[in-house]
Amino acid sequence: RRGQKNYSACFHTRRDSLATVDSHHHDIIRLAWSRHLGLDDSALRPDHRHTAVDPNATCVTFVRLGDSSALLGPKDALTAAEARTDEELSKRGALGELLKSTAGRTYGPTVLAFADEVGTTLDRHDPLISRELGHVLGLEALCAPDDVIAADLTRKRSWFTLLGDDRPADSAASLSAAAHLEWEGVLADVAVLTAPTARRQGNAQVVARLATNEAFDEGMIPQWRSSAENGTARRLAARLGYE
Repeated sequence: RRGQKNYSACFHTRRDSLATVDSHHHDIIRLAWSRHLGLDDSALRPDHRHTAVDPNATCVTFVRLGDSSALLGPKDALTAAEARTDEELSKRGALGELLKSTAGRTYGPTVLAFADEVGTTLDRHDPLISRELGHVLGLEALCAPDDVIAADLTRKRSWFTLLGDDRPADSAASLSAAAHLEWEGVLADVAVLTAPTARRQGNAQVVARLATNEAFDEGMIPQWRSSAENGTARRLAARLGYE
């Protein structure tokens, strides 16, 4: 409505446990997320919920990393959240309920996963890989807009696109692509996109493995974000060693 702020629960991400990740990596992940959210370096310290009021905010953001969390948004939403536990705020629809007097869309919950060692298997003999943006754009043209937006490959870098081997490289079809985006110099946010006709064939695993290993080579911790309801993406991450 004219004159009314349109609040939305725009980013909702959770991580139930980081117990299996090396403690040093755990500290780095907390630091990177604190900086990514524009908070003090110690905001996501253990056993603490950090709240940050932004009177101009048009969304609510909640991030949970093990036993630490951060909640950012307008004052009325943060006040409504005071009596809720991190577990309650991690559930689908919880952020929307904090702003039930306004219209908006809820995204999430999203599960965060991190890898702490290089994978040694590629599961594909001599794959045809392109590092060119043009093949990424060609792949995006084959995919649904929501999938393209979620992967956001063109804003990332270091693309790995698996091409079909039934034609010469200059005319080969793009099957699947992965890339990563550097966060705060220490995290590599990895994403993958696969053509509808090339799914469930192991193609995504090939390019995601290459992007993940390159992140390690550059001294970063690979990060994987996927919808809590996207079992396929979460199983793929698990096969790649993300926890």
